[in-house]
Order: sequence, then structure tokens, then C-alpha cells
Amino acid sequence: MIYKERKVLVSILLKPLGFILNALWAVPIVLFIRLCRPVWLIRVGSFWTERIGHFVADVAQRRAQTILQDESRGVDLYWLPSSEKCANRYWATVTQRWFKVSPIVRYISFWNRAVPLGDAHCITPSETGSRDLGGFLERARLRLPTVPSEERLVIEWMEHFGWRTGDPFVCLLVRDSTYLTSHLPDYNWDYHSYRDSDIQSYVKAVDYLTSQNVFVFRMGRKMAFPMNFSHPKFVDYAFRVDKSDFLDVWLFANCSLCISTGSGPDMVSNVFCRPILSLNFLPLQDLWSWSNALHYPKILRWKRCGELLSLSEYLTNSYHRTSEYKDAGIIVNDLTENQILDSVKESWERLTGYWNSTSEEKECDERFKEILKAHSSFRNFHGFVHPESRLATTFLKFSGRSFLT
Repeated sequence: MIYKERKVLVSILLKPLGFILNALWAVPIVLFIRLCRPVWLIRVGSFWTERIGHFVADVAQRRAQTILQDESRGVDLYWLPSSEKCANRYWATVTQRWFKVSPIVRYISFWNRAVPLGDAHCITPSETGSRDLGGFLERARLRLPTVPSEERLVIEWMEHFGWRTGDPFVCLLVRDSTYLTSHLPDYNWDYHSYRDSDIQSYVKAVDYLTSQNVFVFRMGRKMAFPMNFSHPKFVDYAFRVDKSDFLDVWLFANCSLCISTGSGPDMVSNVFCRPILSLNFLPLQDLWSWSNALHYPKILRWKRCGELLSLSEYLTNSYHRTSEYKDAGIIVNDLTENQILDSVKESWERLTGYWNSTSEEKECDERFKEILKAHSSFRNFHGFVHPESRLATTFLKFSGRSFLT
């Protein structure tokens, strides 16, 4: 223990010394970059790698922008933090395949910020809170940049379960607090326990999917409990010893459908334009309006009268702390197993072409988008609205027409 403490202390003391010594070569490069600006814009920066949702979203959106926008008169250079702070090392590999990445850029970036007038050469990971307000992902349609050896590895792994190329499979990610409390133990994550769900309430939905000859992979790096369900087409991947950063990314990037409660890794499905069913999702203001995403939020009721909040009230009362819902007099109820089952059926039938919307349901969908766009939060949280981003019809039937008034 004493040795580890000394090692940490030495690293803290040497860190500023390293930046000072590297100034001997980094500052001249910074000055050269400034001189090049009239004809060649060079920018430097990094990405936030500790939380996979932000890491994936920021890298992919930046990649989509570089594909769609003319950036022929410039170049972007990146550095990545140490692997200990990286939520997914394979995504760091993807980043290196897409961008020019080198550890020495860290020092150039530091001194670019230290020397005045460097703002034009700084790269901000995201100016939109990792939200694709411009619809870049839908237009770029990114593909995971795997190499042949990786593809062979994952196909062999999938075939072990009886899966064959072309067979549909679903990724199921039901959030609990186990990963965050183990990955970042010094922080109290109880403040957003309102986002957690019981994995057992999804059993009926998984049983339905497997009855449709669909493979289901229950995802998660570290989860509290295994799912009490057994079927040849169900894999509780979260509890397998052979799970890996690569498999995490590949499964989410290639699934037929991602069913999630909104938990970070599902962002991989999002950036690769996989259909998403977002269940027990809160706050509703954060819905994925730029994606092919069906949303069924947790049920919010006023404690004083027991009435369901309206859509506008859902959007206005979009809190990020459990205590805030309580202070606002709002009761948060998880979806029942039958509500989850109904929404999964709807999502799968939409995906396979068996869902037929009535004129009334189409009218409700349009009304939902009208209210969303008219809300005061729209400009900050939304921009491009995907035609397939909507509230689940099963939720609208449950809530009634007054929900959209």
C-alpha cells in the first residue's frame, strides 16, 4: 500500500515537470500552427473517454461531420487519455482508425491553450452534450471499421450459440448501478437511481422474442443479477467470462434491435443507426429525437392527485436526480412486465413490417412532434427529428388522448 501511495505521489509531482520539459518542442509547434492558419487550419484536442456514452457519441458524430463537410483545408490531431480512464479500449482503437491520434498531441494541446489566441485551434469534444442535433449520423451512415481477423473472431463466437450470418439478434441492456459503483467507486451514484430497472420484468418480452426465432443477448459490463430465463437463443452475455470490449461494440453496432433503458453502451447502436426501443426511459426531454427510436418512459404521476403527467409536463419536469422528482411531488413507477412486452411486440412488428398504424395513431404521432418542437427545451436538446423517432403507440394508448392536449 505504501509503495502504491508513493508511486501515485511521484506521478503527481512529475506531471507538471513533464509539461514544462516538453514545452521546448511543443511551443515552437504551436507557433508554427498559428503561422499556418491563413492557408492550413490545424486543430488539436481529445475526447472524454471515461463514460462510454459520451466517448462513442462524440467520436462518431465528429467522424460523421468530417465525412459530410468539406475540411480539405485543415487537419485535426487528437490524443487520448491513459487506458485506465478509458471506458472501452476497443472504441479507442476505432478512434485511432478514424482519426490521427498520437500521445504527443497532448502536450501540443496543453501549450496551445496556454499560449494566448489559441481558441481557433482547439477541438471541443462536443458542443451539444453529445446529442446529434444536426442529424449527421443519419446522413453519414457509419460502419464499424473492423478488420478481417476481428470479423472471423466474432463470427466464430456467435456461431458457438447456433447463430448464423443473417439471423436476427437483439441486444437488451437494462440499467442498474453496479457498473458505475465499481468503475467509479469514489462517487455516489444513488442520485440517479430513478433510471434503474428490474431485469426480471423483461422476461416475458425476451420469451416473446425467442419465440420469434430471434437471438437475445442480455448486455452489460457488470450487472447486479443474472436474468432468470433459459432458452437456446438467449445469452446472458453480461455474466460470461469471455465478454470483451470488442464484443461489446460489435454486438451493439450490428444488432437488429437494441432494447435499452438509456445507459451509455446503447449509444453504439445509436451512432450506427440501429433501431432502438427505449424503455423505462427518463427524463423524456432527453429522448433520442435524431434516431430511429421508439420511447416508452417510466410512468409519472402527481402525488397529490394520482393523475398521469401530460406530455408537456413530462418535458418540463425532466429531472436528472431522484430527489428532484420527489421534491416536485412526482411518483415514478417502473413499467410492468406486460407494458414492456406490449412495447417490444410493437417495436418488433414495426421493424419486420407487420405493424399497421391507424389514422388516429398517425395523428397522435404528429401531435407528439408538434408539442416536442413547441416546447421551450427543444432548441437546446433537439434539432434534426428522425421520422421514426416517436412515443410508443402502446404508451399513448395507456396514457389516453388527454396526454397530448
